[in-house]
Amino acid sequence: MALSINPNNVPHHKNPIPAAALHRGVLISSSISGQDTVSGEYSSDKSVQIALAFEYLKNIINDAGGSVQDIVKVDMYFADKKDRSLVNPHWLLLFPDETARPARQAHKSELPNGCCLQMVITAVLDNH
Repeated sequence: MALSINPNNVPHHKNPIPAAALHRGVLISSSISGQDTVSGEYSSDKSVQIALAFEYLKNIINDAGGSVQDIVKVDMYFADKKDRSLVNPHWLLLFPDETARPARQAHKSELPNGCCLQMVITAVLDNH
């Protein structure tokens, strides 16, 4: 049975779904975006949104008992794929070792109003 992961410091989804699910060591997130936890809004500053999304990504993996080094793939969904360049500084901070980075794929997608990025992670946690 899947274990729902719902950190308090990550915005909850409007639909009845968890932030992520863990089963037999495999963690897969629902969409992770840079929505403000208090207002539920997206900042008009894309850099703020992206920084929040990466913060939430870390909160989810930590709450599940893993670390960012357990992530094997990150799917990124952009309203405008030109925004990929805004992600790279956060990516390099999170994964500084070029020999130990997860796979990453960028997709163009129709996102909620004001949202510039959603991410989905797949991780394998050895301790579960």
